[in-house]
Amino acid sequence: MKLTPLIGALALGALGTGCGGALISNQQEKQIGAGVDEQIEKEYTVLSANDPVAKWAVAFVEPFSQASTSFRDPADFDGYKVEVIADDQLINAFAAPGGYVYISTGLIKAADDCAEIAGVMGHELAHVTQRHSARQIEKAYAAQIVSDFFLEDGLTKTAAETLFGFLQATKFSRDHEREADEVGLQISKRAGYDPDGLARFFQKLLAQGSSPPEFLSSHPATADRIKDVRASIKSRYGNNPGGSTACRTAMKLPQIKAHLSGGKTRTKRKSVSLRWLRERQAHAHR
Repeated sequence: MKLTPLIGALALGALGTGCGGALISNQQEKQIGAGVDEQIEKEYTVLSANDPVAKWAVAFVEPFSQASTSFRDPADFDGYKVEVIADDQLINAFAAPGGYVYISTGLIKAADDCAEIAGVMGHELAHVTQRHSARQIEKAYAAQIVSDFFLEDGLTKTAAETLFGFLQATKFSRDHEREADEVGLQISKRAGYDPDGLARFFQKLLAQGSSPPEFLSSHPATADRIKDVRASIKSRYGNNPGGSTACRTAMKLPQIKAHLSGGKTRTKRKSVSLRWLRERQAHAHR
């Protein structure tokens, strides 16, 4: 990703009331996500909440909340918070700790149908439900360091910047990516979409011979990965899993793409700096 997937194991006791005695509590995970969100809005151009595509993205993700509950209750982190990053050159979806969800205009434009977007979104939300980002942080930092990240009123500014940099530079393990594929296809199916969307998105990338989008950079789209996803779908749902390929929202994909191409999108602010992004992309494609 432009934003590398969070986007981290120390059995030293819990600092709060997180999942399964985790070092980072649900409340602290939300604070980390809020800190990451603040940094993202400094670095990237984000659509305004009143832009039609931003409203569509919120509506699109809404059924995923109920669909993901059996893996992790979104109430743990006050639900998913959805934003659209305005960058047509980037194929990107990203979920930060605490349920902060980002999708790029480039990914929306690259998708042939909404089942593909749903497959990618399910994959990214699975990183949240399975606490992959929080576990990466827990693995990387000692208990006292994690404790020092937080004051009584929340995450410190320095800690937010540190964790943002760490999560940008960290890739998920292949095991985490496999788990996100497996859980993600179930989430997208339960949200009403054809679970083969993710596999078809992978297949498209292979056929184009293009570099993997950054959300796949730690576990790129391969024939074996497509085979694994489809084997899981067949095992769970049979040869005809059903589900929609069209957007299950009032605004449909052609309308969304037309709005994005019409030059009338509303943004929160102009991006301050894309230097890190371009350097990261150049490094990822070497």
